[in-house]
Parts: sequence; C-alpha cells; structure tokens
Amino acid sequence: MVSKLLVLDAYPNLRDVDFRILRGVELSMRRYKWVPLEEIARLARVDVETASFRLGRLDNWGLVVRRSDIGYIGYQLTIHGYDALAIRALAKKGVIEAISTAQIGVGKDADVYVGVTPSGEKVAIKFNRIGGRTASRKATYHGHVFYDKHHTSWLYVSRLIAKKEHEALTLLSPIARVPRPVAWNRHVVVMEFIEGRELAELGDTDLTKEEAAEILDKVLDEYLRIVRFGIVHSDMSEFNVVLTGEGEILIIDWAQYMTTVNPESYELLKRDITVLLNAFGRRWGVRREFDEVWPRFESAWRESRGEGDGNQVRTP
Repeated sequence: MVSKLLVLDAYPNLRDVDFRILRGVELSMRRYKWVPLEEIARLARVDVETASFRLGRLDNWGLVVRRSDIGYIGYQLTIHGYDALAIRALAKKGVIEAISTAQIGVGKDADVYVGVTPSGEKVAIKFNRIGGRTASRKATYHGHVFYDKHHTSWLYVSRLIAKKEHEALTLLSPIARVPRPVAWNRHVVVMEFIEGRELAELGDTDLTKEEAAEILDKVLDEYLRIVRFGIVHSDMSEFNVVLTGEGEILIIDWAQYMTTVNPESYELLKRDITVLLNAFGRRWGVRREFDEVWPRFESAWRESRGEGDGNQVRTP
C-alpha cells in the first residue's frame, strides 16, 4: 500500500530549536527509556518552559511521544522524529534537496521514496522501519544486529541495518549489478535511482518461459560473481531482483548480507539458491535442478574463503 512520508507535513514548520530538542531526545535515549524534560532542555540549551512548549508541538506532529505516569514527564523519539533528524542531516550535507510525498516501494522492513539532489539528480531514499512492523520477528530477521548487543531500541537497530546495507553496496557496486550508494544517515540509505520493476511485481504471463530462463541465468551469473567476491545475500528472492528498462537485472536489499568468512553463510547461500530456483519454476516454468546449479556456487564459496581451488565438496 502506498503511503505518505508523514514527517513531510511537519518538516516545513520545524525550527533550529526543534531539531536541537529532537537531537537531545535522541542522545538521551541511550541512557533513559523516557527522557526527562529537564534533561532535554539542558541538551537543547533552552529553559524548561520553552522545551515543554516545543515538545508539545512535536508531540502533536507525532515526532515525539510523551509520558507523565512514571513519576516525571518523559519523552521518546518516534520513527517520524528520527526521519526528521535524518532528512535534516542529509539536506545539510547537500545530499538531498527534496523528497516525494508518496513511497515508490515498500518491504517488510523499509519504505522507499524518490528524492532529488541539489544538482537535480533523482535518487532512491530508503527509510528502514524496524519496530512495529517487524518487532515480533526480530529473532528471525536481522539477528546479526542483536548479537552481543544490549541496546534494543528499534531506532538504533534500524540505524545499524541501514549502516550494514550501505557497507554492502559500497563493497559491491564496483564489481556487481547493485544500486550505487550515495550516502547514509541514521536509518536512511540514499542510493541511485533506477527505473525498473521487481520480478515479484511481474505477472506470470508478463514473461515467456524463454525470457524468464534468460533472466534466471543473468541472476545466477551475477550472484556467482558476488559469492566469489566473498558475500552472500541471505535473503534472495524474486522480491529482491529488479528488471531494468534495458533488460538487465539489479540485485537489491542487502541489509542481511553476510561474508563467506562466516560458516553460517554456507546454509544461507543454499537457501538463497533454492528460493530462486523454486520461484522461477513456480512462476514461469523454468526448471533447474538444485544439484545442477549448486556445485558452481559451492566452489565459489570455498574459493572466496581460500580453501584450495574451491572444487572440494565438503559440508562445513
């Protein structure tokens, strides 16, 4: 479902003092579950009365949430407040000048909007939305960001995931068909805008069997290059392959990537290949046996780990 980026309604009304207050709440959430009003005022360099008034407006706009039944008046930053801080930072750095009001993509963990840079270039802006949409699945998705970490703020987790995807795109964009990264801040990743459609959006009759077979070959060849480089996607499916207007493919959504140094990547790679083959077989009747495709990927996986010539077949 297409939805509006809600922070854009409030953003034109925000003043420097509002951003200082939002930043104060953000910083203090590392130490407080509910940040005291007095602490926010101190960090924003305003008196308590001014802080209370501005926080009331920010609360009305949905950028913070207030609680007064805990023995004091406390505040938390909402995802919309986090949006405001990220947009402000990217704008001040000269990365973006404008953002569309309606999203162009939505996933289980993120929303994507079109942005424009100061030079007029279109970019894709991905807002990670870990929390209400995915809280019950935190142990299944993005478990890597919870490992050996005590901080469970969903805003913080969204930031870690954005950072991880930006890292993956930075590593892969010179050698593979993935979006070129532009910048990241907090939970937001800015990347090149590419016209295209996810394979999952195509109807079963939009591709002939021959066309689908050609696309599958391109996806497998591209993914093989990436695995040989030392990275496993960990969430490959028809939802994460884009068919561009030039008939090329692009592999997207790298927030769950894992390097082949990690032994767990072996089983994740097997799952990726299985999901891809099943999708093309189910949707377009392109039948490829796993045992026919897998040896090349296992060899590339082992080669990336420096295990001889990569031709030994052993289970890790």
